[in-house]
Amino acid sequence: MHPPLLALLLAAAMAGGAAHAQTASAGAVPTPASRLAVDTATGGSGQARAIVRAVREATLSSRLAARITQMPVREGQAFNEGTLLVAFDCERQLAEARAAAAAVQVQSKMVDTNRELDRFESIGKNDLLVSIAQLDKVTAEAEALNATVKDCRIVAPFQGRVVQHLARAHEAVSPSQPLLKIVDPDDLEVDILVPSTWLVRLKPGAPLVLTVDETGGRWKGQIERVTPSIDPVSRTARIVGKLQQPNASTPLPLPGMSGYASFPGRTH
Repeated sequence: MHPPLLALLLAAAMAGGAAHAQTASAGAVPTPASRLAVDTATGGSGQARAIVRAVREATLSSRLAARITQMPVREGQAFNEGTLLVAFDCERQLAEARAAAAAVQVQSKMVDTNRELDRFESIGKNDLLVSIAQLDKVTAEAEALNATVKDCRIVAPFQGRVVQHLARAHEAVSPSQPLLKIVDPDDLEVDILVPSTWLVRLKPGAPLVLTVDETGGRWKGQIERVTPSIDPVSRTARIVGKLQQPNASTPLPLPGMSGYASFPGRTH
């Protein structure tokens, strides 16, 4: 069980339950959310609280102490895998990499010369071995600098959208500083909290219907997996569902939206 998810789902259920009590005392018709809170607690109608989340989301951080020169993708814009998201001013790192490459060339020629001298026994074995070790050293240094140069650009690890910029172009950043949040809004899962007694009938592949609170839209899907643990206090289990997109023109719900899931194939 994921503690933050459990707390969020239970809080939503408790909030809905409070709303149900207030509206009932006033003679008003309870809202779907308040009815859902009761259903989740009692298992009465086969509905359970659910939260939509993205399978792929990330906060990208800097691996350098450098100045940002570009952040070409704006908040809300889409990008493809491999798209440049952040570029840094790396003139110093590039110069160091060129110097290291030149040092490798010089030392490589030194080793070639020493090997030729060794053929005629004009150099000590130890001198040859030292020159070879020195070549290994400068080669490793050059590889390390080349790896640093690669960190001068951050490209998208997957296709998606920029959620938020946490830094701006022309700012100097430090290593491990968060720079931007990204998400793939087309690859979604639904986290659902259900009474543990439902697990007898809710299996991977079983159909589900998600009704989203924010829009009232309904989405079909199926159970993808069941987490292998039960919360001993609430006696609930977490299951994960996958939504089906009816067609390319119909957008999926956004990550973070919540609602309730029902299970048409479940026998109450």
